[in-house]
Amino acid sequence: MNSYTGVNLNGKQFSATVTLLSQQRMSKFGDKVRQESVSNAEEAYFNLFGPEDLPTQDTDRHGDTPYDEYDANRRKVVPTTWEKATIIDKKDVARMTVDPQNPVVRSHAMSFGRKKDDIIYAAMIGTAYQGKEGTTAITFANDSVGINGDGTVTSLGTPVSNEGITEVPMTLSKMLTMMTIFNELDVDPDIPKYWAVSPNDIKHMLNMTEIASIDYNTVKAIQQGKVDEYMGFNFFWTNRLVRDSQDGTCNRTVAWAKDGVIYASIADMQTKIDILPTKKYSTGVYSTFDIGAVRFEGAKVHECHNLVTQTLTASAAR
Repeated sequence: MNSYTGVNLNGKQFSATVTLLSQQRMSKFGDKVRQESVSNAEEAYFNLFGPEDLPTQDTDRHGDTPYDEYDANRRKVVPTTWEKATIIDKKDVARMTVDPQNPVVRSHAMSFGRKKDDIIYAAMIGTAYQGKEGTTAITFANDSVGINGDGTVTSLGTPVSNEGITEVPMTLSKMLTMMTIFNELDVDPDIPKYWAVSPNDIKHMLNMTEIASIDYNTVKAIQQGKVDEYMGFNFFWTNRLVRDSQDGTCNRTVAWAKDGVIYASIADMQTKIDILPTKKYSTGVYSTFDIGAVRFEGAKVHECHNLVTQTLTASAAR
């Protein structure tokens, strides 16, 4: 006679939902730059005009019209196709309580969002190409001044460097310096400005009295655990910044005015789901996008090196 006990009768319950592991869920850079569409072209060119000379006083009668030539140039974007595919085995679906198709599609979208950020960020600090044929290379150092790890400012043509200096993390002084750089280059204050920093930078910013104290701000940033806007910049943190090339001790944070960077797309993310007869009728999820980016104007994009790890007191952070 069979013996039935409580252990034999214990069952198993499986969740009907899927929770995706911790990850960046969407692009953080995409909506903070100028967006353009590209149609039926492998290269896209965007025109830019330099400032005109000041008008001259009219001091004669019946004189010649003082014509001059306008300063025009263009920068090139080369969109690139990126793809990702996942196969969902038919036998796996039959043995699961949850259809994996939706989580796979969502995971694709998150992955593509992170790739979009990498492409935009790389364009910000990389080499831009300009000229009629888009063959003139403009390095970041030759296009923009930046802030060294110690808070000093480079001259145009000199890359940001940390050699022979004492590096520090984000400080109030660096924020003031960055604000001054934009103002001295006549960047319109009405154009939204953003600054991509690291989580460690946010930590140091929240340790600054000028940011965390209600005596300085109407809302205590320390209670929210984040810094949204300060000193004309919209701050956000990202874990996708790269380190400096000298010793790898600083993150290359970047601040920019919205129209100083162009994100151009032939096609944003598209996903196709098919049954694959050649794969035993498993489900194939295929996603792709065709995008590119360029630093459009060096005066509107600047980097700042911030020390990766260091603990400061509130007084030292200034």
